[in-house]
Amino acid sequence: MKKLLALLLAGAMALSMVACSSDEPQTDGDGEDKMRVQLIVSNLGDKSFNDSAHAGLQKCAEEYGIDYKYVEFGTDNSKAEPTLLEAAEDGYDLVICNNLGFGIGAEWVRNNAANYPETTFVIYDEPSVENSIENVQYLCYKANESDFIAGALAAKMSESGVIGFVGGQETPVIHDFLVGYIQGAQYVNPDIKVVVSYVGNYTDTAKGTELANAAIDAGADVIHAVAGGAGNGALEAAQKAGALGIGVDSDQYELFKENKPELAASIVTSSLKNVGESLYQLIGSMIDGTYTWQPQLWYGIAENCAGIAENENYTALVSEEVRAEIEEIKSAVASGEVEVKSAYGMTSDEINDMVNAVK
Repeated sequence: MKKLLALLLAGAMALSMVACSSDEPQTDGDGEDKMRVQLIVSNLGDKSFNDSAHAGLQKCAEEYGIDYKYVEFGTDNSKAEPTLLEAAEDGYDLVICNNLGFGIGAEWVRNNAANYPETTFVIYDEPSVENSIENVQYLCYKANESDFIAGALAAKMSESGVIGFVGGQETPVIHDFLVGYIQGAQYVNPDIKVVVSYVGNYTDTAKGTELANAAIDAGADVIHAVAGGAGNGALEAAQKAGALGIGVDSDQYELFKENKPELAASIVTSSLKNVGESLYQLIGSMIDGTYTWQPQLWYGIAENCAGIAENENYTALVSEEVRAEIEEIKSAVASGEVEVKSAYGMTSDEINDMVNAVK
């Protein structure tokens, strides 16, 4: 941590020098003062969290001059721990990852970070774990805000007054999406009905299809899939039934538009978490000296790290009038005029009451 603080001070001084004098370009000298950053992922190419993180760090390398490298350890989750160990032993200033292997990586960091006080470990999308380790920084995303907008759009686009939500597992993360989705839908249509179901995992596409079809049979004409790979089955079911789909985490229209254009055309938007932007902001604050450690740093619509995909298909499917209404709702959420509920801190009974209210 001391090394990082020294780098932050050096970065702030360098920025000050650049601001005060433009006669000569500033250089990094022998490069020893560069912040060394490593991203650890299973694989790039996911068009989701990993690719977003990579893009944000590439932007940091271009604009801030950090020494950035990434490591892909593949699909063997047993390699998560040794990969983290190697990065820590190599003395990187920042080691960045998600929870890796459904919690393996995050657990290793919690158990071992104190042994590497000169390295700061950044774990993105880890909202439900308490943190008191000062060289571990959790980045968390307000999925409830993203899904408030997604729910509002779903309710505006629905002709039947019934929409669907297919979640992966009943976890705080998925519940946070759900709470925002229901509240946003009710914000524009107090009489909206929401068919809620859970796959039980994030891989069973057949189950995702089955649950989406059940929601469609119950009258849903917009299906929101919040179930990882299993959610693809729900989106396909929506497309085949002539319903609209709403993706999650990344822009799933962009993901499918080349290989499955018919499926892509039915995805009106996706609920987003902008990991790359959060990392860009985090490292920027470290460089300019404004960073202050917190157990969790939260990023939402106001920070441009939450919201919905507004691509060419969104423009094609959503009328100008509705798009303007959605923009007004986003502004109201960002300003705090509209307060979005969060599943974090809610009891199971409170969440169930919300679901029962829209059955």
